[in-house]
Amino acid sequence: MPTKNTIRRHYLIIRRILRNDYPSKHILLEYMKQYDVEVGERTFQRDLAEIRSNFDIEIIYDEKKNGYFAQTDSTLELDKLLYFIGLAESSDIALSTMRDKNRLLQYLAVSPDPRAKGVEHIGWLLRAIQNQTVVRFAHYNYQSKETKEYTVYPYLLKEFEGMWYLFAFVDKLKSFRTFGLDRISNLIITDDVFQREPVLEETAKRFDKVYGLVYEPDNNPTAPIEEVKLRISSSMLPYFQSLPIHASQVIERDIVTLHLIINPELENRIMSYGEHVEVLSPLSLRESIKDRIQKMLSRYK
Repeated sequence: MPTKNTIRRHYLIIRRILRNDYPSKHILLEYMKQYDVEVGERTFQRDLAEIRSNFDIEIIYDEKKNGYFAQTDSTLELDKLLYFIGLAESSDIALSTMRDKNRLLQYLAVSPDPRAKGVEHIGWLLRAIQNQTVVRFAHYNYQSKETKEYTVYPYLLKEFEGMWYLFAFVDKLKSFRTFGLDRISNLIITDDVFQREPVLEETAKRFDKVYGLVYEPDNNPTAPIEEVKLRISSSMLPYFQSLPIHASQVIERDIVTLHLIINPELENRIMSYGEHVEVLSPLSLRESIKDRIQKMLSRYK
């Protein structure tokens, strides 16, 4: 049965080789050291052999480029495998199932879309948050199409619509930022520690009080947590019952009550339900939704 350390080593080796830049043995060993994994020559060679036999991935050394590359029959299967190994590394999944990977992978549907990536960072970041450890990484911005290096104090991980995000304080900018885990690369857990300041801790907690990701404490640090009441149609109510839109959600008959900071993403979510949802309170939110409906209606005259 593979041990947790073995799975971690295999995962790191595969993930680093998949950058397709033909890393040398030295680069691979240094990469693992960044994650507090140190191995000798014999263990490294044994890991390569186990990856070949257990996962049907040929790790081949290219003498011309002085580095390794991975060869497999299917890129999608490799994506699924990497996702699965990441789950095993960052969770308490039964390690014995790794031997049954061929049988299990047929039941795992993983999209090649970049949004499906990033789960491998969860375990490392959770440890960093718990241990108050400074982390470094590169983050790609979809809008600017640029990759920037960040050194941050991690405070909170948040899942939203199937994607994971890190809410962290960037000391250089003296402000919080939200980072999509799917766009994080070269994650390094440093040896440096930071102290959680009470003010920053409170700010991070408030991030969990918003729907979605739009939370700008620098622009509106005193945004109130408000009670929102929605009347839901009978046909839509089961969806709210099975998939709450916020952790604070309470349902009584056909009324859904939320306690959160109102933001544009919440308005967009309410609008997406169309005639199935009516905002009862607060009045400011009701009027805002009413105004948007009237503007939308004017386009159909």
